Amino acid sequence: MIDIINAKKEFKKYVSNYNPEHPRVALKIAHIGRVTENCKLIAENLGLPEEEVKLAELIGIFHDLGRFEQVRIADTFSDRDSGINHGEYSVKVLFEDGLIRNFIKEDCYDELIKKAVYNHNRASIEPNLTEKEELFCKIIRDADKLDIFYVTTFAEFLPLFWYKEFNQEEIAQSVIEDIENRRLVNYANVKNNADQITIFYGYIFDLYFDITLKKIAENKYLEQYTEKVKENFKSEKIHRQADNLLKICNEFINEKIKGNN
Repeated sequence: MIDIINAKKEFKKYVSNYNPEHPRVALKIAHIGRVTENCKLIAENLGLPEEEVKLAELIGIFHDLGRFEQVRIADTFSDRDSGINHGEYSVKVLFEDGLIRNFIKEDCYDELIKKAVYNHNRASIEPNLTEKEELFCKIIRDADKLDIFYVTTFAEFLPLFWYKEFNQEEIAQSVIEDIENRRLVNYANVKNNADQITIFYGYIFDLYFDITLKKIAENKYLEQYTEKVKENFKSEKIHRQADNLLKICNEFINEKIKGNN
């Protein structure tokens, strides 16, 4: 029922309404393409049937559709600064604005798609989902974060950060403790760019599937990110802190993969 080739054509048609030379638009088009491939990789690795692999790809296409309007309205990817939750806005574009039927004629997957897109950027997956809904929420969250690690490695480093100054001397202990306790970083405690360093390490603790962790380890995304931190922050203390954060994350990855084998 899912025509993924047509869905990709419809995506190209939709984004043609936005300036492809705008750096944020171009960045998001590329991101969605990679996340879609990550969804396929994870779904196939889980042994899902072909139709559900295509469904995972479709959700990958959908998850950030609201970003394009966010850029048009506010010229930012910051949900906080724009007042737009991009996951919720993607659901609006698909279902309130009626775009979904351009991608898939049948409505049998609508509720699952809504749940996956809505939950992809939440701090945690909402409760009381069906087993299938929760599975696809986990797939898109892993696929999205896997590309975040890719971007932190290969994209320009400085634009990834929220603030202009990079002259801090240390990362605050309040955010380091989140990594030490193996949990996502509380954004409310991020006061400057040095604190923001920890956010990318913290994503490790919100991953669900071995294939995601293995890809991160194989590609040495965290190691490369750590080197970028050292190149762009001059403080020796931050360098030592980053090395320690890397060590904690790698220990976690090794434990998770070994424990599931």
